[in-house]
Amino acid sequence: MRFKMTEHNTSKFCKTCILPEGFIDLTLDPSGECDFCKDPSYENVNYSKKVIPHALREEKLKDWKNTIRELQGHSSEDYDCLLGYSGGKDSTALLDMLLNELGLSPFLLTIDTGLMADVAKENIKKTLKKLDYEGHHLFINYAIPTFLKLYSYLFRHHNSEKVLLTKRICDCCSDLLHSIMVKESMKRNIRLIILGYSSDQIKRYFYEIPQEEILNEWMPEFLSEEFFDDEDRASYLKEEQFNHRIIPRIILPYHVLPYNEEKIINSVVEKALIEKGKTNPVLTNCHTVKAAIMFDYYKYGWISYSLQYAELVRQVKDEKERKKARKKWLRLCKSLARGIESGRFNRQGLSLFLKKTSLSKKDIFQHSQEGF
Repeated sequence: MRFKMTEHNTSKFCKTCILPEGFIDLTLDPSGECDFCKDPSYENVNYSKKVIPHALREEKLKDWKNTIRELQGHSSEDYDCLLGYSGGKDSTALLDMLLNELGLSPFLLTIDTGLMADVAKENIKKTLKKLDYEGHHLFINYAIPTFLKLYSYLFRHHNSEKVLLTKRICDCCSDLLHSIMVKESMKRNIRLIILGYSSDQIKRYFYEIPQEEILNEWMPEFLSEEFFDDEDRASYLKEEQFNHRIIPRIILPYHVLPYNEEKIINSVVEKALIEKGKTNPVLTNCHTVKAAIMFDYYKYGWISYSLQYAELVRQVKDEKERKKARKKWLRLCKSLARGIESGRFNRQGLSLFLKKTSLSKKDIFQHSQEGF
């Protein structure tokens, strides 16, 4: 059954989280709970809740603390680590923690995909000025043509009846982003990369990206097609580029540190690192993600990011607070759905996306309806 949001079917939403019955084949049991909520081990091709054993979480938290102590004891003019800096609330809070709580000197790297939201760019500029850290930041844009070709290809060739386009876009895009980060860190002999993936983003990796995954190239197989050229392929890592050099570790500290989205937002706003109202990921996410959200809504009938939002709801232990979180995220998803239906959703950003990828809204809509 294909779910379609209307104003009159709120009873079909999971009573615990915000996922609706029928979306990506989800079902509700007689009590009204979805597959994810009633069975923590439930897996869907698009999302699975990674149950991390307490002992493993404690082990990785200990590793994080030991890693930080080693960096703090390192006396050098070099940078301690490379921070992937997007201008969103999570990477901004990490930057503040590294600088002002841990006393480290991170090198900041922002990679422009060609479709970064202006809000994110403005956040970066104002935050770095506030922290007096502009001179330690690199803004890379040389891979924009490859990113745009990657997006155009994925939108034109997405033919799965089950896999969300948002998932494919994010996986392929993050592989290219990570490739560039590793190459830049190796240029500067930086041995640690830190990323601000939140506690609900444990789909592919927990705490640390395995070294063998870094070595075994993130380049997708379809990059061998004529649509792409050697310059596109050169943006990715190749194993021979390492040549016995030390491979940097890539760590995701929010997977083991206490993560409270509301506290993070309040902190960056109170410290005037990001203006109030400009922390929402709906605003700071790139326009490609928003276009993919629209595609997935047309094809699967609901907001693809509700999978991550639902996990944030589940992570709230207090029942009263969880109900508040559920109401907040469900309201956001319904608002996004209404915006897509009415054509108001990310109108300006969508126009930019269509222009840069040589797609049309009609192309996206028609392709998303194939198979229905």
